[in-house]
Amino acid sequence: MMNTNTFKIILRQSTGSLERILRLIRHRGFEVNYCLAREEALENGMSVTLQLTSERSAENLYHQLHKLVDVVEVHQQAHSKLRSCLGNE
Repeated sequence: MMNTNTFKIILRQSTGSLERILRLIRHRGFEVNYCLAREEALENGMSVTLQLTSERSAENLYHQLHKLVDVVEVHQQAHSKLRSCLGNE
């Protein structure tokens, strides 16, 4: 079964900061279904909202995101599990 999670990440904008987040997500085996990035009120900051799916638990990803140098905050919301329409679980 696929798990769906939504993350809201507040980060400092710097060269490659968004790319580092997306690379980490891909390396941890998650697929991005939705992404919204916008400027935040804090100086040189942005918020990124991501909806991700994976068979893996999002707990490890949550902790790995916190370790990135540009990340200020990470908020996670878990959703229901989705069954594959292909019949494989």
